[in-house]
Amino acid sequence: MDWTFIALAAASGLIFTAGDVFLKYWANKGSPYLMAAGFAAYIAAGFLLALSFKRKEIAIAVAVLICFNLITVAILGSTLFKEVLGMKEIIGISLAVTAIILLNV
Repeated sequence: MDWTFIALAAASGLIFTAGDVFLKYWANKGSPYLMAAGFAAYIAAGFLLALSFKRKEIAIAVAVLICFNLITVAILGSTLFKEVLGMKEIIGISLAVTAIILLNV
């Protein structure tokens, strides 16, 4: 398993999540600084994603990013914003994780 690829894609997903959180706070509070921070995080995440393309196919790299983003957004959405995950969402996230494992085996 290519751990450098996993690290790049995971970091990209986590930074993308930071961008999501900044933009959610911006949507609630309206501060232009939060919007700028969200876009800056998206640019940084895109840079790391581009580096991961050198190590794996685009479909796999994007799938790993989305999976990490999905998991961290679900956790942060429930803890920071008190959003509730239903059984359908939990099953969907579990299937996404399974897909990533199968793509990288």
